Amino acid sequence: MHPRYWILLIFLLLPHAAAAQTGTCESALGEAYLDAGNVRARILNNGALFWRGSPHVYEIGGANAIFASTILVGGLIDNQLRTSASRYGPWEFWAGPLDDEGNPPVDCKPYDQIWEITRDDIIDFQQDSLISNNLKSWPWQLGAPVVDGDGHPNNYNLEGGDLPELLGDQRLWWIMNDRGNIHESSKTTPIGLEVHASAHAFDHPDFVGNSTFYSYTLINKNKAPLKQAFFGMYQDFDLGYFADDYVGSDSLLHLSYAYNGDDDDEGSRGYGKAPPAVGYTFLETILAPADSVDNDRDGIIDEPDEKLGAYAFVRHYGGGTPNGDPVFGSDYYRYMQGRWKNNVALYHGYNGWWEPDYFGLHKPTRFSFSGDPVKQAFWTKLNYDEQGSIIPPSDQSAVFSTGPFELAPMDTVEIRFAIVWARGSDHLDSVTELKKDVRAIRGTAEVFYAPLQITPKPQDLPAPVSHVLGFDQNFPNPFTQITTLRYSLPQAMQVRLVVCDLLGREVTILVDAHQDAGIHTAAFDAGDLPAGVYLARIELDFLRFTKRMVLLK
Repeated sequence: MHPRYWILLIFLLLPHAAAAQTGTCESALGEAYLDAGNVRARILNNGALFWRGSPHVYEIGGANAIFASTILVGGLIDNQLRTSASRYGPWEFWAGPLDDEGNPPVDCKPYDQIWEITRDDIIDFQQDSLISNNLKSWPWQLGAPVVDGDGHPNNYNLEGGDLPELLGDQRLWWIMNDRGNIHESSKTTPIGLEVHASAHAFDHPDFVGNSTFYSYTLINKNKAPLKQAFFGMYQDFDLGYFADDYVGSDSLLHLSYAYNGDDDDEGSRGYGKAPPAVGYTFLETILAPADSVDNDRDGIIDEPDEKLGAYAFVRHYGGGTPNGDPVFGSDYYRYMQGRWKNNVALYHGYNGWWEPDYFGLHKPTRFSFSGDPVKQAFWTKLNYDEQGSIIPPSDQSAVFSTGPFELAPMDTVEIRFAIVWARGSDHLDSVTELKKDVRAIRGTAEVFYAPLQITPKPQDLPAPVSHVLGFDQNFPNPFTQITTLRYSLPQAMQVRLVVCDLLGREVTILVDAHQDAGIHTAAFDAGDLPAGVYLARIELDFLRFTKRMVLLK
């Protein structure tokens, strides 16, 4: 036998790893409601958010602010486009993990749920040794995060001090994969992704309570790298009444948003007068390469640990035109790249469609309606050309993305974003308030993803002093540099007044002394502290009070 045939025979007899298979899982049906703060949101475990068939729920301020969102991922494996993308189904994520070979579970049903942990779960356990069902069922074996308390990081031992990692006052966690079945929407081969997803909210009365926070950790369980990849969100904004909305983007704030077309959001589902604005902002994305580009748009190029920011925001239109609804995987991928479906660039002006641009009058862009609607400057729905022409408001859908990035086999990336809602004195002032709140959140973004430190419930006030002891809200609040705290003491006592960040870490000590009975004030100068939420905490002989303060820059 010729030597070449021996070589071929030996190759055929050698063991080879089997290619990962697409599964036969049924559609995921797990859901839960995120409602610790001022938002009530329907969270789903199939790659969608807020809608999977009636009802759609992202309710705040007396109406729904968003109809639906879906998570989009696309990239190249062996130069072939792979996507996991859908608008309204069939969905392209299924419940459960992938094994080390990239195969989905034979049966996804055991994983078809969303797990929850709350502040009350942890407080009741710490104070009264009550183990809730949420604590019992926390899926640490699947990768749900745990705060290690017993010195053994690979277990979950409540009695030893381990606890679920709580973000905010309520956290939801779920696990998905994109190989559970065929991709009927995008018509592409699955990527081979396992996704650990999380949503959390804070029980705050201010803009923090008007926001919800999300994290998606992507794990590439394909044997080949995922290249030129993008992560995106399909956004169907129905801000109250659906047919009178506008959208915009702010690349410096890594923000896409919707606002009302006039100052009256009519209809039974509308917000009425002075309607709000709502937006998505990327808070943490992928480590940027050293590419001589200011990827995070902070004015510094290639600084250590620079992260990618928002890459594109494309407002698309109905129908099958090149700027119409995405249908196939390539459509979603082009939109995440900031291009039309036929791979033509967006251009400033009108609806972004000026091809061919014979006269070179319009510059290419990746961000639709990136001007300032409040000042009606640059390019917005309220002034789409040099004559200040107005595009009539309507139902608004878009794709918002970050990237590009590469994900090697078994590598992970975590992508964080927040949805922020704000209401001003009119529909345009709501945009101003929205951007102000986004700046405050972005200024201390890491605080909103730090595990919450639980402190004991405050003691009841002793009856003799409950009617005379006072710790007033700081004034002004919000503040930009200096604010004043006022408190009254019914008798002489030791007083400690400190300012902390949201993790409970002391920023400064304002008072630490024995003080006489009466009214006292203390000024807090924020100095060079970044914008965000801070806690003023007063500790007395017999109790502790806390006030939330909002620093704006």
